[in-house]
Amino acid sequence: MSGDVQSVTEEAIVCSERGKFEIVVVGSCFVDMLWYIPRLPKRGETIHATKFQMDFGGKAANQCCMASKLGAKVAMVAMVGKDKFGDDTIQNFKDLGVNTDHILQTDDAATGVTSINVDSEGKPGFISMAGSNRLLTIDQVQPALNKLQGFHVLVCDKGIPLNTSAQVLKHGKQLGAKTIFNPSPRIEQMEPEMYRSISLMVLNGDEGEGLTGIPVNDITSAKTVIMEIHKRGTAAVVLTLGKHGAVCSQEGCPMFHVKTRQVQAVDTTGAGDCLVGCLAFYLANYPHLSFPEMVARAVDIATTAVTSGGVQSSYPSHKDLSQALFDDIEVYSLDKSIV
Repeated sequence: MSGDVQSVTEEAIVCSERGKFEIVVVGSCFVDMLWYIPRLPKRGETIHATKFQMDFGGKAANQCCMASKLGAKVAMVAMVGKDKFGDDTIQNFKDLGVNTDHILQTDDAATGVTSINVDSEGKPGFISMAGSNRLLTIDQVQPALNKLQGFHVLVCDKGIPLNTSAQVLKHGKQLGAKTIFNPSPRIEQMEPEMYRSISLMVLNGDEGEGLTGIPVNDITSAKTVIMEIHKRGTAAVVLTLGKHGAVCSQEGCPMFHVKTRQVQAVDTTGAGDCLVGCLAFYLANYPHLSFPEMVARAVDIATTAVTSGGVQSSYPSHKDLSQALFDDIEVYSLDKSIV
């Protein structure tokens, strides 16, 4: 009898969670220590920082928080340590309105930590310890995805083991979700099936070169990388070009170059994650918009983020942004040109 009661209760929990969230993010959580310095020190040299701050990071965590800041209903699936950084990470998600029911804590490793050195041009360098992120397995993630099914978009990063990411993306697609993946930090190879499990790949030039062997120096070479990724089975690609915007493409449609506003970059850390979080938001909430329009809006929000220091703390909220970014019709004014 007690077994029947437990079974009914578990089924009720699953049903109550289905369709409750628009976006589910699976992946890494870090605590970031940011040092703002004129330049990187030489060996044995001491450089005096102009500013220091701590922030919450991790690619997946950043993407999750950006989507939530725009107003999406988001759940996070991750592994953090049973330590202060882990507790603080979970509380930060809660403060931003992210569901944390499926964040696990472990005694076997500390919460991930990254030291970030940001130079005078706003460009970061990283020293990272993955910690608990490396312990997340598909056996831990799959039950959470099954409970949460009904979500529109699944985002996964490479801050967890790549094999786990591959299986997460495959399962997400089987559940009917649009899947987003950013192959960062740079990797040289992915299994063929993984490309087919990704609805949208977002990457920069270095990451594109890592996967294809093709250096990205301009829009023409960016197009070549994108076409190669299409051949491998990924239907939509956004390749970012820093201050030159991004090139975006869907199979069977024209390829677009999305330009961006020119701003004074203070800190570009997490700009790509900001872009991914925005794209997840638009795919889940504005599916009627064209793909280039979604990318143009996401690029503009990410451009705003680099004008402030920090990572998640630099990401703007819905209330801080132009209403044009949330219009239902395609009136956004950023330059989108066919290439």
